[in-house]
This record gives sequence, C-alpha cells and structure tokens, in this order.
Amino acid sequence: MIKLTRKQYEIEEPIQVEDESGNLLVDYTVRITPEEKLRIRDIIFDEQDVKDGRMLSKLEQEGKTSEYEELEAKVLDRAKARQEEFEQIVFKEGREIIKAKAGESIYLDLVDMMFDFFANAFVEKRISQMNTLTTSLRKISNK
Repeated sequence: MIKLTRKQYEIEEPIQVEDESGNLLVDYTVRITPEEKLRIRDIIFDEQDVKDGRMLSKLEQEGKTSEYEELEAKVLDRAKARQEEFEQIVFKEGREIIKAKAGESIYLDLVDMMFDFFANAFVEKRISQMNTLTTSLRKISNK
C-alpha cells in the first residue's frame, strides 16, 4: 500500500541570522506549501534555460553577435524574474524585514543558500527514487 499525507506546509525550515557578537538579528521560518514547492522546482529546473543555452552556443559559433546579444538579454531578464519569484515564494512578507535587519549582502547570501537547499533537495529526491526503482527491479528480476 502506498500512503501519502498532505500537509499544509511541505517544508518548514527555520532561519536565523546573528551578528558577530551572537545577537539574534533575524529569526524566520520558511514555510512552503506543496504548490509553492512545485513552482520552486519549475523555477530551478527551467527547461527553457537549456534550450536558450543551446541557441546561445549556436549563435556564438555562427558569429551572429546581434542575435546573441538579444537572446542573452532575454535570458537575463527571465532569470531575474524567476529569482524575484523565488524570493517572493520563499521569504514572502519577511523579505524586507530580513534585508533591513541583516543587510542586503546577508540577504543575498541567504537567497543563494535557500536556492542551493531546494536544488539539493530536488536532486536527492530524484536520485533516491532512481535507486529505489533500480533495487526493486533487481529484486523482481532475481525471483
């Protein structure tokens, strides 16, 4: 039997930022719903990036500078929009509070850390699914 439980928040991850004296500057809990988690996955693993990367490489090899620069600008705009959406999903109303208390640099480091956290979680889940499938197939084929 396969059993799944739907939770209000799929991910609840506490975040704390301290100053060098150990004083707590930020105490925030990231709360991500199942729908938000799917959207984050789509933001991180955007298939259009792969297509655009191939096209950029092709345009560069063909020496089409103006088309290359135009596509590059579109890619950068899309990346900025996706990062903005990622930050909004992850930090919600806490974005400006974190920036004000911890500073822009620490906030950007935090965004990078959360991006890595989600990317690693999605990759690990996919790898564990593949390992489970491989193990199950071996058990079935050995019978």
